[in-house]
Amino acid sequence: MAEEKVQSKGVVVVIIAAAFLLTFNQFLLITAFPTIMAEFDINATQVQWLTTAFILTTIVFIPMSGYLSTTYSSKTLVIIAITCLLTGTIIGGWSPNFGVLILSRVIQAIGAGIILPLIQTILLIVFPYDRRGFAMGLLGAVTNVAPASAPSISGIIIDYLDWRSLHWVLLPFILITFILAIFLMKNVLEQQRTKLDIRSVMLSAAGFSLFIFGLSNISVYGFLDPMSYLPLITGIVGVLLFTRRQFNIGTPVLNLSLFRNRTFTLAIILIFINMMLLLSTETILPMFAQSALGTSAFLSGFLLVPGTVILSIITFISGSLYDRYGGKTIAIIGFLCTTFSLVLLNTVGMDDSPYWIMVHFCLFMTGFGLTLMPLVTVSMSELDDKDIPHGSAIVNTVRQFAMAFGIIILTSIISITVALMNAPQAESTYTGTSYALGVMAVLAFAGFLMTMLIRENRHI
Repeated sequence: MAEEKVQSKGVVVVIIAAAFLLTFNQFLLITAFPTIMAEFDINATQVQWLTTAFILTTIVFIPMSGYLSTTYSSKTLVIIAITCLLTGTIIGGWSPNFGVLILSRVIQAIGAGIILPLIQTILLIVFPYDRRGFAMGLLGAVTNVAPASAPSISGIIIDYLDWRSLHWVLLPFILITFILAIFLMKNVLEQQRTKLDIRSVMLSAAGFSLFIFGLSNISVYGFLDPMSYLPLITGIVGVLLFTRRQFNIGTPVLNLSLFRNRTFTLAIILIFINMMLLLSTETILPMFAQSALGTSAFLSGFLLVPGTVILSIITFISGSLYDRYGGKTIAIIGFLCTTFSLVLLNTVGMDDSPYWIMVHFCLFMTGFGLTLMPLVTVSMSELDDKDIPHGSAIVNTVRQFAMAFGIIILTSIISITVALMNAPQAESTYTGTSYALGVMAVLAFAGFLMTMLIRENRHI
């Protein structure tokens, strides 16, 4: 028993370290975008593909995680994922042109797509049922603080070194995690013979990618341009065909029959709303602070730091609260905090102190910390252990898609408002941000109302 506990601790250390590095890496280059644009002579739309390509690649691989986790050992998958991160990081640090840099992001994202659902599944298996809230709180504390802290940490590094150095600074930590995985990682999931449906993978990849591509083109070309509506329509058709196929084949790539569970479905919808709000808020507020309130780039990033610290603390605490009170009560309080914070952010005027953004963002992050991981735990607790790999794949696919969808839609509201208003840049940005924050507040309040409908099934 003692040896089993030691092995479990080793597994938890490895996968938590891998989770941090992969999520941290996803947002590592955001602060370096202006420098990369200048070096490779590209525009703002093109440089965003460093983020979009990463998200799209994870969306392609995450649905396959159910098949991968039941076909290959946990240790093999973890080592492959870290190897992808290691390879992509080396290529990124060497990148002679923008195309090679994009390639490095795709390789890194393959690792993220493989391992992120696997991490969640492993923690739910390793920890006993009555400690699942703690396990998800631990994972949330790591995966939430990593992307929130990446831009500020990378900004400090870029002040003294160039953007390529971001890869070389990260490299030793990846190597250490790789070595730990070789010696400490154990297989904790049961394997069985399964077959990967290639047609489903192709439909999923094409459908989600084309939909996001078309959506991202709306703010550039307009909705009525073929570059926007053709990929959108084709993508929707691809996703619908993928969905239909999952119900008609014996061994689906993604077991969508799990959506027949009402509580699981409701929790997934709420997770989608939550992730839309998180990345959009973290993107919009620095832009709002710089363009509308006239702050420096450093201050606009610094305004988010206290909220990031609060998020890591609240997420960890919310796991223990879940074990005691369940997820519904905590999530209701969380969505109320989120709604109130977005309303308060909408009251910040152009002549007000930017530090009001910091105060209200702290409340926003408190709300987010009380909602996401409890909702993830609620969704997983509705499933049998054999269905958890597919449930984790669904949760992580939804999380990645929601981030891409939310940031495109809500930043497009600002871009379109700026383009249509005959007003100075600061004023039009302020108005567009107000519209976006208003929409986000409505979404958060809808999340609050939907959370009240959850019928939680607790086995304690």
